[in-house]
Amino acid sequence: MKSQNIVAAIDIGTSHIIAALAEISTDGDIVPIALSQVSSRGVKKGGVVNIPLVQHTIDSALEKLQQDGSYHIYSIITSLSGASIMGHNADGTVELKGTIAEHNIKQVVSAARDLSMLESRQILHILRQSFSVDKQTDIDNPIGLMGENLSIQVHVISAAKMAYYNLLQTFSHRDIDIEQVVTSGFASAVAVSTADEKQLGVCVLDIGAGTTDVTVIHKGVVKHTEVIPLGSEVISNDMAFFMRTTVETAEKIKQEIDVNANYIASETIEVQGLSGTTRHFSKREVSEVIQERYHQLFEFVLQKLARAGVEMLFPGGFVICGGGAEQQGLDTLLMKKSQLPVRRAMIEIPLKDRTEKGSRFATIMGLFMCAYEEDLTRIMKDEEKTGIIGKLTDVLAHLRKIF
Repeated sequence: MKSQNIVAAIDIGTSHIIAALAEISTDGDIVPIALSQVSSRGVKKGGVVNIPLVQHTIDSALEKLQQDGSYHIYSIITSLSGASIMGHNADGTVELKGTIAEHNIKQVVSAARDLSMLESRQILHILRQSFSVDKQTDIDNPIGLMGENLSIQVHVISAAKMAYYNLLQTFSHRDIDIEQVVTSGFASAVAVSTADEKQLGVCVLDIGAGTTDVTVIHKGVVKHTEVIPLGSEVISNDMAFFMRTTVETAEKIKQEIDVNANYIASETIEVQGLSGTTRHFSKREVSEVIQERYHQLFEFVLQKLARAGVEMLFPGGFVICGGGAEQQGLDTLLMKKSQLPVRRAMIEIPLKDRTEKGSRFATIMGLFMCAYEEDLTRIMKDEEKTGIIGKLTDVLAHLRKIF
């Protein structure tokens, strides 16, 4: 690598694998250097199902990043998605002797971690919500306070260990260290939610091809996370069946349809069928197929949020991102369904030779933001940043001595 502050990240999704390099300053400014996208193979509903195929696509994505020979990737931050990811709220308590110091914070976080440990689960993130000292609750920072007991409320995000190990296995053929594994939904939420939205309360929907990742943030802390094993590929498959064509053709047509438009009956779209014959379909009928499937997805999301008891925690409404969120008119469709504000997040990545823009880049940008932070709670709180840049400097200095 040319610079000690250059970070590599890769987002492994159901339909695409996106890899990128960025230079991150000590102030947290992210300057993208290179970006590559390849069609994903061996991933279904966010989970790895064929390691050799995923390894091949990872190789293709990383080789494109390094094709000019200017950079060599030694370590990487990667995303993890899939239905095995779960979030739950937990707490921990420790006894105190004297004034609360940093080591007490570590002790109480460890206590919460120990209570959340399950043999079949891999804990990925422990996100602080609030502290309590004796009967005083809702404390943001207890350092310097005195009391008999210190308690912490946290949100724990975990994945099935096998899903986690399968992800790591996809990098085993390369001489690359996995610096950090971040859940896709959390990374996207970090990238697309504003400080005001996080404080008021917002629900981020990362709508991918195979899954929809749900993250609820309220008063600057994560309150709920969930992965729904439904995504935009279901709509493409239904369209392909409806029009008797390939999924690829259906996907292209889907991108042309505005689900909020009032198409007249005479407006048609030309579709080439599997037999090579061309047929015409009403844009209104095609739009109705897409609308129906997205209505079902949104209804499922709203039911899940109500079941979790968090439906009142996001008066700021929804922020939608991910490849599925690029569907024209989808933000208005969700706004009508939920009666809440809806914003589509568009991530802009300026490169030397071009600018990439789209909702699908939310996770990759979020990975860079998470790479800067060892304590991911700080991202939600917008606290002073202390990240992995120092560690990267030490690692790269050591590599320079070797090479």
